[in-house]
Amino acid sequence: MDSLASAVVDVERYAASKGWGQPPQLYALARKKTIPVTGQKIAILAGRQDDELISIEQDPLPPGEPDQVLASIHWPKEVEGCVLVTELLALPPDAEKEAPGDPAAVEKWAASRPDSKEARLAVGVLRDGSYTCCLQLRDDKELIISPELADDLVTALLVTFIPADTADPDVSPTAD
Repeated sequence: MDSLASAVVDVERYAASKGWGQPPQLYALARKKTIPVTGQKIAILAGRQDDELISIEQDPLPPGEPDQVLASIHWPKEVEGCVLVTELLALPPDAEKEAPGDPAAVEKWAASRPDSKEARLAVGVLRDGSYTCCLQLRDDKELIISPELADDLVTALLVTFIPADTADPDVSPTAD
């Protein structure tokens, strides 16, 4: 497993230790050797090598649409990546065709479906454009690791690494 996938899985496991029903949470990724000790919540530090990615829990995200909230975030150069963990309802792939067009109605529609499952999604990106995702279905022990799980969140997270004055909405992410 590469360093980004390993960091995303570590963050998902850390988030899982808090239980279900948590709000979305953002973590910065930096190399152990570049992390200033400032009292931040570092999810996993013990036993890590200086060149390994370490996750640093950020303040809670403000309410709002994820893409708009994330658009207001810009990282310092020491931050090499970030991971967003959020809970959602997962549906079978063919259910997407039946989804209502109104975004406000989608959540209610998904919750009413008998084939929906609670899930926790961890989406990680690096400044270089690489990314991966990890999905944990509630009451399932197996993690699903794939770059194909959350294209919109990947793009929104990658934008956090573009300087505010040069932001380009046509970010081209690359799967890790």
